[in-house]
Amino acid sequence: MQTARSFFDPTLIERWGAAFIREDKVDEALAQLIPNVRITKGSYSYPGRAEQRDLAWNHMDQNHRPLVHRTYGEAMRVCIGERSAFSLTRFGSWPAVIPVFDGYHRENGFYQVLCLFGLIVVVLVIECNAAPNGTQMDIHWAIASNRVLRFLHPLLSRRLKRLNEVQNREDDEIRDRRVELRAKGYRFATDKPDFLTANAMAHNVVFPPLAAPRTIQIAELPEGQPHRVELGDRAYVVRRANAVLEVWPGVCPHEGAALAANHVHGSTAKCSWHGLEFGPRRIADGGPPIVLCGAQLAIDGGQLVISSIGSERS
Repeated sequence: MQTARSFFDPTLIERWGAAFIREDKVDEALAQLIPNVRITKGSYSYPGRAEQRDLAWNHMDQNHRPLVHRTYGEAMRVCIGERSAFSLTRFGSWPAVIPVFDGYHRENGFYQVLCLFGLIVVVLVIECNAAPNGTQMDIHWAIASNRVLRFLHPLLSRRLKRLNEVQNREDDEIRDRRVELRAKGYRFATDKPDFLTANAMAHNVVFPPLAAPRTIQIAELPEGQPHRVELGDRAYVVRRANAVLEVWPGVCPHEGAALAANHVHGSTAKCSWHGLEFGPRRIADGGPPIVLCGAQLAIDGGQLVISSIGSERS
């Protein structure tokens, strides 16, 4: 019998610090693993507008899945490293838990491996490719089981195609937002993504410096209600109580989601992408300034003054 080691590309160990099974050996390995195996192939492509690095980051970012995609429930991260992650994921609201392995096995290319009830193995190869009019997600899969379960393969294949179509469409907002912010001078700590940085709940947005101070009249802001204000490349959610302002970020410092008035409930703003919550920062006329979203905010003479502190994370 051929040893499992022969299924690995030894050059990857030196290049990546890890080895993954060769794509051309997946079927052979599955045939050795499952008696009387039957393998069904499928594929799906989704056109995109984002850069390849954003497609890669989006796939690595597992924390957005329960909030952005209704097909996912909660997940228990068992292991995570720069190039791989292993999770136990609940499928939607079902009481079914699926082991899921993700591996970054080559530049802009991923393995995702699922095992359904210990009976069916699904191996997906997910590629973030350049395309004539932008980029493209190309997904190829192999469904493997004992031949007695072969009748389930067409159903699973249709389900995988539909799942990838819906999830890519739902992810367009996240990917497009990154493109929009980069055009305004923003950068991200995850511009060179890996599974560790993509899943750390850190402040990954690097805000651009302000070209000039910005001001707004406090009296122009509605009383007692959250209100989003945009000043050039900065945005905040503010609530006025007489001459005091409560301020929340209008750009989530984690990965740049737009926060609006409807994200504020009571005294907490909650990001719809990853569930991060922010309490208000308070400023008053003549009081000390605050630093938020890479800028300094103060109230002076009835005006909210936003001035640059340089390009830094806050």
